[in-house]
Amino acid sequence: MQSDELIRELIERVAGEVGLIIFALKPKKGFTDEQIAIELGIEINDVRKALFALYEVGIAEYSRHRDDETGWMEYHWRINYERQIDVLEKELRKTKSKLEEKLESETSTMYYICQNGHVKVSYAEAMELNFMCPKCGVVLEYHDNSIAADKIREEIKKIEEMLNEMNN
Repeated sequence: MQSDELIRELIERVAGEVGLIIFALKPKKGFTDEQIAIELGIEINDVRKALFALYEVGIAEYSRHRDDETGWMEYHWRINYERQIDVLEKELRKTKSKLEEKLESETSTMYYICQNGHVKVSYAEAMELNFMCPKCGVVLEYHDNSIAADKIREEIKKIEEMLNEMNN
């Protein structure tokens, strides 16, 4: 998967369709949330929500200025296209770290599950529950984590490959 596709996926995940539209506009200079809302015919709150989501991951930047006429604070935004690869790399590393934590949990803990899908608990928790589901009373059964662990390993490997591609 190319980095352009990955960055679009990231933007859509964090800022939704509005964020994707704003990113695709490629404004040459700074803009206000109000200007974008008017230009796109989108509610200003939706534009603000998307812009702040882009800000949270490091793609958008803003500065605040007080409007002399109204006294209200105006946000002047800029999309930092130069940082998109750095942001993508940071997000991939964060996802990889979370997957590694999940893998550690899956491989170091024995789990028991309710066959009706109500709970998944560790061995210690299952003992406290007398191996009975607290919601429906069904006997908890041992859950083999090996398939889940293998899938997590595959995802980690894919992320490592993406990171290697980006760094070459």
